[in-house]
Amino acid sequence: MEEFIISKTREIFNKAIKRFSKTDNIEQDNVAILLELVEENGEKVVGYQICHNYVPNRRTTIKDILGYKNFDMSGFSVLVPPYIKQIIEKQEKVLESKNVEVCVYLDREDEDREEVSYFLYKDGGFVKKVELIELLK
Repeated sequence: MEEFIISKTREIFNKAIKRFSKTDNIEQDNVAILLELVEENGEKVVGYQICHNYVPNRRTTIKDILGYKNFDMSGFSVLVPPYIKQIIEKQEKVLESKNVEVCVYLDREDEDREEVSYFLYKDGGFVKKVELIELLK
């Protein structure tokens, strides 16, 4: 099951970054997706931002990341956010901070591979590069 999650996540983020790159007319290397927890109606929910050149550019939605215009027949837009929230909440405890973000980039080390890389940030500062399997545990 973990392998399916990792594979599907890789595919989703890869396609999303390439799509945002094309839409925003910016190189793929300069596009990232920032995952964070934000307050909404008194509750913490997952927030999504598109970053250009390491700087948040605009907010987006899980449906936009998944590439769905209207209806999500796969159910991913409902299933995925609770897992992302759990991952970030776990990292908040580990890093002892309420300001934790995960940033997703296309892998810059091997242009021939369709990989994404995950980077962990605390209070706006870089902590480390992480593997998705590490975040899922």
